[in-house]
Amino acid sequence: MALANALAIFLYLSCSVILIRRFVQRDSVESNIIFPVSLLILLALVFHAADIFFTMKQAGGWDLGLFSSLSIASWLMAFIALILGAKSPRAHLGIMIYPLVMISLVLKSNLPSTQTTTLIDPALEWHILLSLAAYSLFALAALQAMILSIQERQLRQHHINGIMRKLPPLQTMEQSLFQLIIAGFIFLTIGFITGVIFIDDLFAQHLVHKTVLSILGWFVFATLLWGRWKYGWRGNTAVKWTLIGFIFLVLAYFGSKLVLEFIL
Repeated sequence: MALANALAIFLYLSCSVILIRRFVQRDSVESNIIFPVSLLILLALVFHAADIFFTMKQAGGWDLGLFSSLSIASWLMAFIALILGAKSPRAHLGIMIYPLVMISLVLKSNLPSTQTTTLIDPALEWHILLSLAAYSLFALAALQAMILSIQERQLRQHHINGIMRKLPPLQTMEQSLFQLIIAGFIFLTIGFITGVIFIDDLFAQHLVHKTVLSILGWFVFATLLWGRWKYGWRGNTAVKWTLIGFIFLVLAYFGSKLVLEFIL
């Protein structure tokens, strides 16, 4: 498990260095780095998946600890970034994602939870996997929203430097943002439906805060999508609603786990 974790960290770090170095180079000659980076990321995903497998095997089932869940979510983020990066190689999303994935693996190996919980009902795996997929997509959307906000501010101030010129046009960035939000909203909705089946007692299962905050996040993204469809919301409005909704979801799942496992 430790070896798989270390190899995944090294590969994510290598890809991050390659992508960042390529992105910040000024007036560099175009070079095809997508294939080697994709190959390295595929290897990183394999070792990352092996680390997740060995963690579950050691726990005797699906480990619901904070950093174990974060590891699964970060794996999904890295996988999605790999797919999206093939479509936009000049502004590869992995530039921001792969360092974060690497950090999550470092935290997992150095800050083990003192209160690990193992999944009892195997049917809950689908609910958890759908929820983590939604969180991963919304995390990517939040990063996209922050980049979009910076890009729009630079355009308004007529101060577009060399790095900002390498980003896709605002319209393309905005379309990608809402594609991520729609996909995340679908997964989150299905996750809610599958999760309701397993709720017996919100208070006894310590699900009150998680449920309330998740519902608030769902309503935020539902309102954003409705505003986009009805009034054409975009720009700073879309950015603010995206970040607010993402904060609710982070507090709902990872925030509650942080409190239960490390604070209380």
